[in-house]
Amino acid sequence: MTTKTKIDQLKLLAKRYAHATRSNHREALDAIASELGFPHWKALTVKAKQGWMPSEEELAKADTFVREFFPSLGGKPQFIEQSMSRPVSNPIKVGEIDGYAYQLFEFSGDIRMEGDGWRILIGEADFSQPVVEIETTHKETSSANNPGFVEKALAIADAQAVKTRAAIASDWPRRSTKPNANGEVVHPLNDDRAAEWFCLHCDGKITGAQIAENLWHCPSCGASPLNIFISPWWLEGGDEEPKAVECVDGRTRPEPRIDVVDSRPTLRLDEESISLLLRIALLEDATNPGERLGALLAEISVDDENDAWITFDEDLWPEDKDPGAAIAVADKLGIELERATTCMTFPFTWPGLGHVTASTSEYLGLLLDAYEEHGVIVRNNDDHE
Repeated sequence: MTTKTKIDQLKLLAKRYAHATRSNHREALDAIASELGFPHWKALTVKAKQGWMPSEEELAKADTFVREFFPSLGGKPQFIEQSMSRPVSNPIKVGEIDGYAYQLFEFSGDIRMEGDGWRILIGEADFSQPVVEIETTHKETSSANNPGFVEKALAIADAQAVKTRAAIASDWPRRSTKPNANGEVVHPLNDDRAAEWFCLHCDGKITGAQIAENLWHCPSCGASPLNIFISPWWLEGGDEEPKAVECVDGRTRPEPRIDVVDSRPTLRLDEESISLLLRIALLEDATNPGERLGALLAEISVDDENDAWITFDEDLWPEDKDPGAAIAVADKLGIELERATTCMTFPFTWPGLGHVTASTSEYLGLLLDAYEEHGVIVRNNDDHE
């Protein structure tokens, strides 16, 4: 391979790098040169004119560097395909900070970094605010209470977020992240082209440069590219007008938000869950189709103190049968359980048939025979004849 061909290969890699990092071509050339030990691209070209030629190892080094930002380089699956196919429980990086272990995860553009009792969440958009979560159970002892530790962790998570955003940009058309001379950009999902865009979520009006800079998330409310449109069609005919979104030039990442959270599984013993547990217990108590219908149709009420009462259909639940499993559940919940019987509207005729057999299939057979002999059977398809 000639020197010119190898330099052209480096230029092509720089072009891919510029696409992914949303930088201009000159900045990309300098990045490639720096990776090979030169202060800038001009120094590399001067050396090349003097007879220097990148070795195969140096070409491979530049290629590996660009692949970190452009994962689909060389025909590999696109970033989003890689992200969606990766098991969410598989970390993409593990390590230690000041002796504390961490794992780093990525899914669909979002970054999650976590250790013992803490995690850091960074969204896909450039300007999304990082969130540091500290578990309640580690509130006093968490390493995330140390600002220095958090800063080191954020630096690692931010570095991965930069590569992730570059990988997303590499999947999109170059014009989606780099406005043309008229300020126009192309929507990465539907190919619409415009210099002005509108957010369905907050009714914001956004310039092409603003939306491209924030990876097609609304700079005002953070809405995803799915909510960004070429016109505010949802406001047509109304009195409201889209509001121009204001962005500060050179805006940097917002300061992280610190939240103390409790992500432990929580059992809420409220009216809904108590009723559900009691009904499951009634089904356990039922020994035949009639009683199972009685368990399903029973009215279960729970008061403000979580005490409960059950009202059975007198034809479905035997008056002298205690719902033992339901009583046991109430005892475990520490609540009072009362029962009553009333006459309800039975869904089928001859309720007594439900108590003849323990088999639902046999019960249905008896029911069909009775209807065929004494009544009428209407099936859904009969209504269309």
